[in-house]
Amino acid sequence: MAKIKEFIDEKYQDLKLAYSKGLTSLGLKLVTRNKKVKGICVQKNIEYGTDKRQKYDLIYKNYDKPTKVPLIFYVHGGSWCGGDKYGYTMYCSKFAKQDYAIVNINYRLMPKVGIRTVILDCINAMKHFTKNSKKIFKILNKNVSIDFDHVFMIGDSAGAHIISLIAGRKNLNQLKLNFNISALGLYYGVFDFRDIEHDPSPIMTDLDKYWKTCEKDRKKLYKDMSSTLFVTSTYPPCFVTSGEIDKLHHQTELMVETLKQNNVECDYLSFAKNRFDGSHAFLNVLKFKSSIEAFERISNFFNKHRGTSDEKEWCVHGRNIKLWLQRRRCCQGWWTNSFCALHSCGWASFWCCD
Repeated sequence: MAKIKEFIDEKYQDLKLAYSKGLTSLGLKLVTRNKKVKGICVQKNIEYGTDKRQKYDLIYKNYDKPTKVPLIFYVHGGSWCGGDKYGYTMYCSKFAKQDYAIVNINYRLMPKVGIRTVILDCINAMKHFTKNSKKIFKILNKNVSIDFDHVFMIGDSAGAHIISLIAGRKNLNQLKLNFNISALGLYYGVFDFRDIEHDPSPIMTDLDKYWKTCEKDRKKLYKDMSSTLFVTSTYPPCFVTSGEIDKLHHQTELMVETLKQNNVECDYLSFAKNRFDGSHAFLNVLKFKSSIEAFERISNFFNKHRGTSDEKEWCVHGRNIKLWLQRRRCCQGWWTNSFCALHSCGWASFWCCD
């Protein structure tokens, strides 16, 4: 009788995950309006494994001359059981316009695989691109190369959890990745599972019930999955955002507090409870004021951490020399006026670094 009850519980929790996945898919279809962006290339479905979900899209700007750009790995949300990369193409394209290349990752989902495998898929996608980026761009015949000294990661919801954990494991030398993580972008994520039974978010309590049916040692799982336990003073700088109206907001507050306690640089954008546009998944509605504000903040934060090793490549186009000058703190007075005059006359090409 006990086995029958256990079987029923397991199937019931599977159905709940399927319901959550269905809601996420419906939401993405309702708000996603992908379209071609001038000058931006989207190479879809590069395979890093044999499963149909083990694919990523590569999004980048088309350049006339060989150009080295920083990289962003994007990992989508969806409670580890739903979501899809196609819902983030336009968001990633906005970064491509700012001279980043973006790897937008799909991964296998629960309950087909466990959460550890979900994370492993994302790690393998990152390793695949790191190893094969030159080959990929050569096949595509594009003038792009990647600056692996300046790699960024962005994730929303479950995706924020995944990248925060990957960064934490790399930070503690528990994971080898052949690139440097310059900064993270964490949108309304989950960062600590240790008190999941009392979590005010229904999806978290449902997940706890699900893991009760399939995990022998939940205490160990929750400890291994808690990103807050991997934060030290050498953790990457973070842009973090969430709205108080979000039932997962306390998770963001906990992560921000952990970052502050460890003296990790953190730019925190919190939306007040009366901001409806601060609801969970606001990133996907690109016209929301919250989405626009968050993108501006994360863009500035990432640009601050792009470093100087790629300044030469930034100067390929005349319009980017002003950014280079700003980073050298020379963009004042005569310098600014002289540059603007040169650029408006089309003479800025004399300044280009070939």
